[in-house]
Amino acid sequence: MFRPLVVVSVLLSLAAGQRIRQCTCAEVQPCKSGYANTLVPCVDACRAHATALGADYGQLKQCLVSRQGQLENTMRCTESSLANTCAARPGGMVQKRFPETLKIAALTEINRMMQASGVKNQLKGLLASGKKVYDCIKTCMDRSTNNCIKGLGCGLDLPSDSVLVQTAKRCAIQSGFNTGGVQQLCNCAASAGIKQLQGGICNKIVIT
Repeated sequence: MFRPLVVVSVLLSLAAGQRIRQCTCAEVQPCKSGYANTLVPCVDACRAHATALGADYGQLKQCLVSRQGQLENTMRCTESSLANTCAARPGGMVQKRFPETLKIAALTEINRMMQASGVKNQLKGLLASGKKVYDCIKTCMDRSTNNCIKGLGCGLDLPSDSVLVQTAKRCAIQSGFNTGGVQQLCNCAASAGIKQLQGGICNKIVIT
């Protein structure tokens, strides 16, 4: 779930309150393209967080590569759902927003699902590591694009953080990251060496 949330967080950085001018779609597009091109290199750059969990990074990356189509569909769906948040022409004003609140909303939703699945205590440490991965990738992408988004000095007309999280989750489920899909990905990561996912925990996860 973290990967589509990186995309949403990038968009939220544009809406990151006071009122500020609304970004036009034309000025946002180069930044979005730049971030898309840096995502995979930044995932590789943050590999130390995966190996710290005991994972063979090559095997773990293959777990994601084999589902690249689903990940891309999730991101396209999420972006499409937020397509009207930029302006066709200059002149609009929007509320300034803060990316940190999105991360809190996302972690709250992930915690809720883990609690409902009965695996929250077992995966607490892994979730903390997941937050480090998210922060590492986001920082890398900002640095690699010379903070393109912040430099625009504008924002998007985005819905609430909870709606953004539910949008990303709905798109992920529609793209194949339902209960079965997430369990398969989890088991693949467990086979790659992440000990916190071993012992049958993956098969208890339910996406609701």
